[in-house]
Amino acid sequence: MIDFTDIDKNLPGGDNMGGLIQKVYFGRHEDVANWPTKPVAPTTLALAAVFTGDLVMKSGKKMSEMYLTDDTGEFKIDPVGEIDGKSFVENLSFFHPGLNEDAIGFMNLSKNESLVFIVVDSSGQKYLMGDELRPAINVGGKDGATTGKETSSRRGMTFAFSYKCANVLLYKGNIPLTPAI
Repeated sequence: MIDFTDIDKNLPGGDNMGGLIQKVYFGRHEDVANWPTKPVAPTTLALAAVFTGDLVMKSGKKMSEMYLTDDTGEFKIDPVGEIDGKSFVENLSFFHPGLNEDAIGFMNLSKNESLVFIVVDSSGQKYLMGDELRPAINVGGKDGATTGKETSSRRGMTFAFSYKCANVLLYKGNIPLTPAI
């Protein structure tokens, strides 16, 4: 059992910048060989909020990265459920500029694919969307893909993904960007 502790403001240097970095990392759920471990009998509040270990991809597999336009990426954590049945839904949305073949291909292939994401916020904190039981799924960006109406309009596509989890956990491990051996 964890004893509650004091939780102070803890904004080193006053830093509390919102938003995401200009990349998200993604891979196929089925390409994960080993998942980081969820907390088991944590002894502190901090340990109750962190995965242990790395996300490891299967041999020859890796995660990929996608650029997102600054100030368009958002990671939200929504509590859901009734009393004695609470859990969370993590939601990721972002805008990717342009309508190139790779982005359109990702839009086509991700629409019904089971995925895993690593999302990094502006403070460098990482969130893992997906676990051994449940993937992140495409829930459709409200704006879809657009050429824009005017010549001054922004051309590109909005993506939105969702992951349902019992607890919100931070990921302190490595991002597997090189193919596993």
